Amino acid sequence: MTQEFCYLTLIIMSYVHLVCASPIGYIYNASYSSTSIDTFIKYNQTCSECICNAFYSQMIPKYLSFNCYTSNKTCALFANYSATSTIQINLDSTFIFLQKPPSQVTYPLIGVTVAGYSNGTSGTSLDALNAPWGLAIYMNNTLYISECGNSRVMKIHEGSLNGTIVAGFGGSGDGNSQLGCPAELKLDNYSNLYVDDNSHCRVMLWRINASTGITAVGVDGCGNTNRTIGTSAGFALDSHGNLYISDMDYHRVMKWPPNSTVGIVIAGQTGVPGDTNKLLNTPYGLYLDEKNSYLYIADMGNNRIQRYNLNMTANGTTVAGGYGAGSNSSQLNGPHGVYVSKKTGDIYIADRANNRIQRWSQGASNAVTIAGITGMTGTNSTLLNSPVGVIMNMNETFLYVSDRGNNRVQRYQLT
Repeated sequence: MTQEFCYLTLIIMSYVHLVCASPIGYIYNASYSSTSIDTFIKYNQTCSECICNAFYSQMIPKYLSFNCYTSNKTCALFANYSATSTIQINLDSTFIFLQKPPSQVTYPLIGVTVAGYSNGTSGTSLDALNAPWGLAIYMNNTLYISECGNSRVMKIHEGSLNGTIVAGFGGSGDGNSQLGCPAELKLDNYSNLYVDDNSHCRVMLWRINASTGITAVGVDGCGNTNRTIGTSAGFALDSHGNLYISDMDYHRVMKWPPNSTVGIVIAGQTGVPGDTNKLLNTPYGLYLDEKNSYLYIADMGNNRIQRYNLNMTANGTTVAGGYGAGSNSSQLNGPHGVYVSKKTGDIYIADRANNRIQRWSQGASNAVTIAGITGMTGTNSTLLNSPVGVIMNMNETFLYVSDRGNNRVQRYQLT
């Protein structure tokens, strides 16, 4: 009998359903010399039975491999590997590698309340929310939450339910330190905070640690000129400091260069609602895919998501919904928030009137409801009530939802 040393490498494959009779990866005529053998099992017919036992065993730890001995129909299960391991030539054995398939995800996802009270109660204390709307997230999963009901922005660190007010002081108002029903918000690369001050037709800039804000857009008050906006529910910010603002009163989206007092209409037509490719009807949330020069618009009044190529903004393309208000998988009803995965291109939509979050894959004609139950409201962990905002964390392992009607923010694990 000879011996040789080698590195053992798992052969990783992706499975949706496991066929237990199929081996995954193997080395013939080899046995693994190790002290990490946890248990031995017997099989009746073939080594394939060992795979089923290893994968579906309730024992801890979970097994990574096994060695199948045909002479006595025995399998030795292994839970650990060392950096180098001894492989012995043994004509009576087959060493088989395992990679347990990922658990199947079931919908709706179970939410965890990470801000506000899980029972849906509103409040003004630092551990309460009132009609949360916009969400922004920092690299360490610190959440920024705008509250329409409390006219403030809260900063909440991961793992804590107590927040700090970082914008909007002294109640609702139009002073430099105040806000009125703030909607979407964004952080720039320097952690400065931009807030869509919905009630006052302006976007405010709060520099890091500042106690007052600066009017970035809307110094001339409300209006439909190229210097003003109406009430706004969504905006986006690019790496050059350009602001993209949805003007729901005047059915348009405008682009405002840094420090400019004049905006440019890039989608829709001022004061003209409509459902053609050139028109919008009460646009709400925005998502900017700067890499591909796409702007996604939650065209709320048309119950659809429109995508505009920023290099040619004359016409939009419907990428979700567009079949009238409804609750089936091809429809939306009052979409408010929109977010696009940087990894997959899937579109996540806060479908407010249907009390659900829809995931729309690229090119699909139907969506999957991943959070909430269509047409149902409630405060348990699978239900939502008028969701309006949706974002992901940096590595897209978590989805965050502004559960406005329940005065809370819910987090859902995606991977």
